[in-house]
Amino acid sequence: MLPKITEIKQRRKKAGLTQFELAYKAGVSQSLIAKIEANKIEPSYSAVQKLFEVLDYIETKNGLRAKNIMNKKVITTDKSKFVSESIRTMKKYGLSQIPVTSDGLIIGSISEKSVLNKVIELEYTNLSNLKVEDIMDEAYPTLNENTPLKAILPLLKHNQATIITKKEKILGIITKADLLKIV
Repeated sequence: MLPKITEIKQRRKKAGLTQFELAYKAGVSQSLIAKIEANKIEPSYSAVQKLFEVLDYIETKNGLRAKNIMNKKVITTDKSKFVSESIRTMKKYGLSQIPVTSDGLIIGSISEKSVLNKVIELEYTNLSNLKVEDIMDEAYPTLNENTPLKAILPLLKHNQATIITKKEKILGIITKADLLKIV
């Protein structure tokens, strides 16, 4: 979805730029920006595109990255563990979801939701004999530590967490709860 022209003023101020500085960086006149922000003209597509490119660049350059947000303590469970053990681990650390590993690599995830769905599917029978690999969901998306917040937000709209890795080594995890801490 394209950004709205009315966002220019807000984003410019948030980036700490004057109208003159934004105009200079985008190669447009300061008066054009003043008129756009005052909603006095319908600017050309190319002018607006230049402004948003500059604002996007500045926000990405100066913005938060995965390494600034991630929780470095990642609690995982192995695929061969019993579901009951993983539930105890989740309760112990107050987590609603955890990554599932095999030989140190993330291969899936388990959450309160996946456990409850399995309980309902099995008509409330005991899960104590089930292994994590029997009920695990897809693995969370993995990102590198320099991924900007702007790229993380859409992923967390559709996933409960993202894993931060460097050369397949787990560095951290970002959950929706972690994002609420920075708001």
